[in-house]
Amino acid sequence: MRIGIAQLSTRAGDFEATARSMADYSRRAAEQGVDLLVYPAATLCGLTPVLGAEREGLLLDLIECLSGLMDELACPCLVPVLVDLDGEPLPDALLIDGGEVRPVRLAARLESLASGSPEGEDASSDALPEIPFRGARLGVAFTYDDLDVYDDYAYDVDVIVFLSPYGFAVDDPSSALGCSLAEGRFPADARATGAWVVGVGSLGCYDTQLCCGSSFVLAPWGELAASAPSLEEALLVCDVDPSAEGPLSNPVTPEVYDPSLLTWGALGMGLSSLVGELGSSSACVALDGSLPSLLAAVLAVDALGPTNVRAVVAQGGPTHADRSRDVVRALRLPDENVAVADVSPAPDAASAADLLQLRLAAVARESGAVALGSLDKTGRALEPATLSAAALQPFADLYRSDLLALARMRNAISPVLPVEALAEVRVPDVVAGEEGLGSPESRIEFADLVLSSYVEWELSLSDIVADRGHADAVRAVVGRLRDLETARPARALAPTVSSRTLDEARDPFSLAWRDRPRPDAERLAARFEEFSADAPGVTEAPEPASEREGAHEGDILDLLGYLRDFSAGGGFSSLDAGAGKGASGRHGSQGQPPAADPWDGPFSEN
Repeated sequence: MRIGIAQLSTRAGDFEATARSMADYSRRAAEQGVDLLVYPAATLCGLTPVLGAEREGLLLDLIECLSGLMDELACPCLVPVLVDLDGEPLPDALLIDGGEVRPVRLAARLESLASGSPEGEDASSDALPEIPFRGARLGVAFTYDDLDVYDDYAYDVDVIVFLSPYGFAVDDPSSALGCSLAEGRFPADARATGAWVVGVGSLGCYDTQLCCGSSFVLAPWGELAASAPSLEEALLVCDVDPSAEGPLSNPVTPEVYDPSLLTWGALGMGLSSLVGELGSSSACVALDGSLPSLLAAVLAVDALGPTNVRAVVAQGGPTHADRSRDVVRALRLPDENVAVADVSPAPDAASAADLLQLRLAAVARESGAVALGSLDKTGRALEPATLSAAALQPFADLYRSDLLALARMRNAISPVLPVEALAEVRVPDVVAGEEGLGSPESRIEFADLVLSSYVEWELSLSDIVADRGHADAVRAVVGRLRDLETARPARALAPTVSSRTLDEARDPFSLAWRDRPRPDAERLAARFEEFSADAPGVTEAPEPASEREGAHEGDILDLLGYLRDFSAGGGFSSLDAGAGKGASGRHGSQGQPPAADPWDGPFSEN
């Protein structure tokens, strides 16, 4: 069977233009004898569902688009869509073949229900496709959890198409698909299922989520059969043979994963797209000589070109105007695109920064350019908000240590950033005075590790302290994150490059309780083992709860165990429509250390 992947960049909901591109790709695929052409998950509807009030209208226009496509597609195609199930968005895919349409996920669920077996009834909401097609059995996975089900259960499939719903995230190597196979999960999926794995990556900026393409085809024994480039449109065609046992005659050598290089390219793509969404083709940046401001200018030039970038250089006061001018010259900005902001009248550094932002706002208003900021995720989390004229913050979802890695990577390509700027790193004051954390850069790395453990990985303070030590510093970092929640802007318009943003990690503003690091003896696992009457290894009749020391606490732990078993995600629950968005953000726990669980296995000791 010959499979094609149409790795194309689209604008979500632009049905007319997208349908033309899809039809064109299908004609090109048909000319190459493709038996099945697969489109990325975001092609038609994007990755984010629309508001409930707009679902009906979107669905009606989507139906009209699909009706027209059925007459235009030149070969059998698998077309992903976002559908609505009881008010919840549910990804599905339509197999369009010879004028017939089959919703593969819905059909699998209906077939499971119709089987009438107890197993079918219990698994109906989790049933995954097994589709006979062109002499092979085709599976379709929509999340990492779906891939886990194919890995762990006896599905009879020869090919698994993974329609990735995830954008690129620095903390999830698997989100980079084909360009990070050595670090990702997919070779293990191929070997576990004994099936060809076809990874289909979206391309472009959808909402603020960046998708890098990099589609691939893996043989069942883990060799790379074909790979599409990152950040480029492509038609990837590959022959898959369900009877093959390997090795491949001409395998493709997987590329070495460079997260900084991919992140830089993704940020440039996102900046260009978001500037366009804001109604402009140019950007302006305020330069105060700091590394983040200089790096923002470099990114803007790489993404938009030097003639589309304006710079406002701070002069006088506590700034490094010489650094800024050196970068302006290195980037070859036209003289008419460079303005000077005299901040010498300001009495202090904070006032000088405010004057610079006011000048940036004036330049943006006069030129129609989008004002860019240089705020990073570490600053948003741990430093008080300051005056900003920026409409777009390209680094707001990137930790400061990652920003340093980006700067060094970009300077290795061409040395546009002054060495002095690379050496001066602003350390958040919450860790500046802590002993035993090493150099300023080590302090930043420590703060970022604590933040990422708490925000992306959702580890508790006790788990972070167990892994990293420095209990006081960990508590101070997380405490500062929580203290600044009410003062932090609700959302900064920024490309998303993590599996969980600060805005998604907010606690309720009115929550007075704060966690603290706890020794193992005080953790829930130890308490449950102490008070559980049915703990493994008990050979004598348990003492009545009313006569046990701490009986009330034991009863409460028992009750919590029951609630855990019957709650969503507990031992008796099935995967729901939101699978894959688990406790560690929109990517689930893929690529991240799991949070400690007080119970082993899916069930409590109850």
